[in-house]
Amino acid sequence: MKTKRAPTIRSKLVLLVMACVVPASLMAVLLIAYDYQRARDQLLANSLHTARAMISVVDRDLASIESSLVALSTSSYIKSRNFRAFYQQAHQVLSNQTNQDDINIALLDIHGKQYINTRRPFDTALPNSSKFVGMHMIYETGRPVISDIFIGEVTQRPMLAVGVPVPGKTIQYNLNAGIFPERFEKLLLQQRLPEGWIAAIFDGSGRIVARTRDMAHYAGKMATPEMVRQMKAATENTFESVTYDGISVQTVFSRSSVSNWSLAIGIPTQSLHHELRETLFFLVFATIGLLICSLAAAWFIGGRIALSVHGLTGPALALGSGEKVDVPPLHLREADEVGASLMKASAMLQSAQHRANHDGLTGLANRTLFNEIVNQQLLLCERNHSQLSILYIDLDGFKIINDGHGHETGDRLLRSVAARLKAGSRSSDIVARLGGDEFAIVMIGTSMTNAKATAEKLVECISEPYVLDGITVSISASIGIAAYPESGVTSEALLHRADRAMYKAKGLGRRRVETAPSA
Repeated sequence: MKTKRAPTIRSKLVLLVMACVVPASLMAVLLIAYDYQRARDQLLANSLHTARAMISVVDRDLASIESSLVALSTSSYIKSRNFRAFYQQAHQVLSNQTNQDDINIALLDIHGKQYINTRRPFDTALPNSSKFVGMHMIYETGRPVISDIFIGEVTQRPMLAVGVPVPGKTIQYNLNAGIFPERFEKLLLQQRLPEGWIAAIFDGSGRIVARTRDMAHYAGKMATPEMVRQMKAATENTFESVTYDGISVQTVFSRSSVSNWSLAIGIPTQSLHHELRETLFFLVFATIGLLICSLAAAWFIGGRIALSVHGLTGPALALGSGEKVDVPPLHLREADEVGASLMKASAMLQSAQHRANHDGLTGLANRTLFNEIVNQQLLLCERNHSQLSILYIDLDGFKIINDGHGHETGDRLLRSVAARLKAGSRSSDIVARLGGDEFAIVMIGTSMTNAKATAEKLVECISEPYVLDGITVSISASIGIAAYPESGVTSEALLHRADRAMYKAKGLGRRRVETAPSA
């Protein structure tokens, strides 16, 4: 009987995509109508946030002008009535303002007489009255005032004013900045609203201060009745209206609690519907595209998953045979996690083997590994008729330092000695710690004579002072040497004779090198 083949990962993923995307697509169609309204509401909400931000920009500009006036009002030239010098000082303040052509500074007394106006030369005759509505509030309250739009006495153009009192025992003067509406038109245009949108700023009475379209025609004109009604009823709102241009718009506005000015943004209804219709069509086509792309992605990903799973077979077999496992990236988290686990298990196996054969303090080979290597090399020496020498090293004076400065210092000293032994040996030599302060080096292919020369250099190297955490200590070393074949032909014999030679060196006064006699 033929066995039925199990389904593949790829086929299962395709079925999963179909089971998820098709119902989701049907649901998306039902949600499109809801999304249409939601997108419209979101657009209006974002526009309201934009209106708040834009009126904040206007408030900051007015606050900057007010701060400059307050600082200028403390000028000593006003108190000394040196108005010519004050005129020059006012011009210097204006030079620090952006769009300085849209603003002028005037000094007036309580009766409205102008003493300076930076819009005119100093010696020019100036009007003895001002149309700055609300100027009396400066003297009554002693606080700064922002006016509604009016026609300036000097310029005969629509303008606004920010006025501050000149401090004194009694307020005799006020300093005000006349601002052309074009300054605020520039602020509106800097916001770069979408094509066709209309933005306008209104003063506290509801008159148009600035507008992004036909500014010259509408500046100073009262807002539409619906706009005035909405601004009186709330600090911000969203409503449908028709502009002076006859354009049907969805209007959002926000009124400042600082200046009492309002900023409105009109979004053409036709543009609004056009954007939302585009969203509708996009959702329909995106749903179709999603189904096609999802099926293609499922087919591709299924193949990659299968490839990743197959990529774990070789490393698993290698782990079983005790070999080092190296798993390349498999581009799948779960497969990479399994691969990482295999490599971790391999590393643990390798680490266990390393710990079994190496000294935990110095990282050098331990006695077991050293004996194994010597036995292997002796077989090669016997076969190839080559030489081999063993250096048996014992530290002189280590116990005194270990007892006097503590075991931690002793451990650091042993690690430093191990490093010097490694540095003073060839890469082919094997350095081992046999225990305590005893070390050994097997020098492959080296005669007794050459080994002695190396040992003498190592004695001098080891005897150099050590600086360990600010403590300087000194030790020396005694080294015994045994060579194959003259000193012995087994690892036990060679180590025994090298050990005896080392003790002979100690007995002769330490810091010496002695060779073992021939067997």
